[in-house]
Amino acid sequence: MPLRSVVYLTCVLVEVKMRHHRQILALLSVQQVLVEITVALTIIVQVINYIKGRTLSERRVSRRRYHLNSRLPPQIRNLHRLVLGSDETCLRNLRMDRNAFGRLCCLLEQSGGIKATKNISVAEQVDMFLSIISHHKKNCVVKHDFIRSGRTVSKHFHSVLLAVCKLHTVLLAKPCPIIDECEDPRWEWFKGCLGALDGTFVEVRVPDHEKGRYRIRKGQVAVNVLGVCNYYLCDNGYANAEGFLTRYRGVHYHLREWDRGAGGPQNKEELFNLKHSSARNVIERTFGLLKVHWGILRSQSFYPIDVQSKIIIACYLLHNFIRNEMPDDPLELEIPDDNELGGDTDADYVDTIESNSASSAWRDALATSMYNDWLGRR
Repeated sequence: MPLRSVVYLTCVLVEVKMRHHRQILALLSVQQVLVEITVALTIIVQVINYIKGRTLSERRVSRRRYHLNSRLPPQIRNLHRLVLGSDETCLRNLRMDRNAFGRLCCLLEQSGGIKATKNISVAEQVDMFLSIISHHKKNCVVKHDFIRSGRTVSKHFHSVLLAVCKLHTVLLAKPCPIIDECEDPRWEWFKGCLGALDGTFVEVRVPDHEKGRYRIRKGQVAVNVLGVCNYYLCDNGYANAEGFLTRYRGVHYHLREWDRGAGGPQNKEELFNLKHSSARNVIERTFGLLKVHWGILRSQSFYPIDVQSKIIIACYLLHNFIRNEMPDDPLELEIPDDNELGGDTDADYVDTIESNSASSAWRDALATSMYNDWLGRR
């Protein structure tokens, strides 16, 4: 065989082998791509089956695991827990029943200018405010209870406080004299009186340079809050002047003094003081009930003095609201009949109104008539 033919045959064989090798590599590459596509499709199918693979019965069982309240925001659930649970729960937390709370929210919205925001309802705003003044809670406690920021709590506390103060035209009681036909034994001798008048101390927190203005005889820093309840009978801190009827000084007066075995009245002055105390006791009970309702009045608060003054006014207005909406207040049963915790019997004497002989003579004549009538009935 010639040499040229051998070389040509060798080249042909090498070219055939290389072409066959390239075909094998191409087939292997295609096979690898197919395997990767198959794996990817398998994973996708498994994911789809995982998402949609639950049966209808499984989905129903899963839905039944959730209560309606569990789908509500935690703030709404907390409001339901504090207010809508029961009247007892609402009374314990907010000092009024659910019906009164609902009416207060409507009144504040219509007359006080309170508006619901995107994230907080009127009811929750009022709830936070009542929680603070009822139990004297600090901002850090309220924001934890209501799952709100401290700024939100402070903002809505002040807005509701101003709204309550705006209701003074609605909630501030107007004096009405005792009618002549009154047959109540406590008030039958005090016809024409407008109300029982007394003062109570509420501790406040003021800057050091102003404490001298607010320091009372007991050494506490407080304001003396004057209250008038239903009719104008005064304790001995006020002068027996025109328009005011006070007790006799130096004679048994408070109801608990008569319960200690003092016996019956021995003269007109003692009988007058007994009748006067029975009638005026309503103001002491009112002050006692105020401080039972609103814990913020029982101790110093950290608000500025102008805010503290508004808080005191708001507590009085809300007291009137509760009296109108809840004639039977369960908390009133916790106050004894001879309560003197509300009023302060050793308050500073009011000497801006001078006593006069005409008022004293009128009181003596009333005491004499009262004593003669009492002797005639014995």
